[in-house]
Amino acid sequence: MGASLPRSSVVRLVLAGSLCLVVTAARAETRRVEVSASVSGSGRTPEQARREALERARAEAVARAAGVRVAAQQLRFRSEEVDGTVRDGFSSLVETSAAGRIVEEQITYRTRLENEIPVYDVALAAVVELEDGAGDPGLTLDLAPETGVRTLRDGEPLVLEVTVSRRCYLTLIHIGSDGALELLVPSPLAPQMVLEAGGKIRIPARSSGFLIRARLSPGQEREREGLLAVATLDPVPFTLGEGAVGDGFTALNRWLLRIPVARRTQALWEYEISR
Repeated sequence: MGASLPRSSVVRLVLAGSLCLVVTAARAETRRVEVSASVSGSGRTPEQARREALERARAEAVARAAGVRVAAQQLRFRSEEVDGTVRDGFSSLVETSAAGRIVEEQITYRTRLENEIPVYDVALAAVVELEDGAGDPGLTLDLAPETGVRTLRDGEPLVLEVTVSRRCYLTLIHIGSDGALELLVPSPLAPQMVLEAGGKIRIPARSSGFLIRARLSPGQEREREGLLAVATLDPVPFTLGEGAVGDGFTALNRWLLRIPVARRTQALWEYEISR
């Protein structure tokens, strides 16, 4: 994802105005679980295999802690190397009315050979906070590209249209093909954004002075990324460390847990970048 402002300035949240009173969710039950997952290195780079093993372990940890209440929505990523080899990884976002989110984790990686093929193991010790409650069916969020297409060329500007059913505050997060998170809204050039009920807004606005561009990683011919939009009825600030991957994952979960389920809604849009 590219933009005309430095990455460091995108991920730092600038707060202005008076202190706002925020409604927070009651502290839920937490459970500690230990799980493991393995992924073959065949057809993947070591980094991609470790990432996929970690995401499998995370999904298993939440499922084990929350039991049959959990349904996982997976944002899958597909990348194609110059030689045509297709490689896959994925990042799981738990999306139910009664689920769980990982708020702490300790990760151990190990590599072994199996029939001369490297296998990448992940051992995960996680603290999962259970999340109860029902969402508000009257609070909806629609996120879509202005052009209606899901495939972009490397360097092409990305323009989104966002519509909400009730007046709310918007947070927009870019999810890279490697799982790294980048805060797009709010930012210095896209400050706190309030959406009116039933209204449609364009991101970035024509008067905003910046662009969001689709960017391929070096050496890649095709990648899949995503955008996560969260609409909240209350102004709840979210901050993110630069280039956050592991810490960004738990930071996002802790932030979502601060907001009662009935006072937020979210939408995930994924797209493909090609040369």
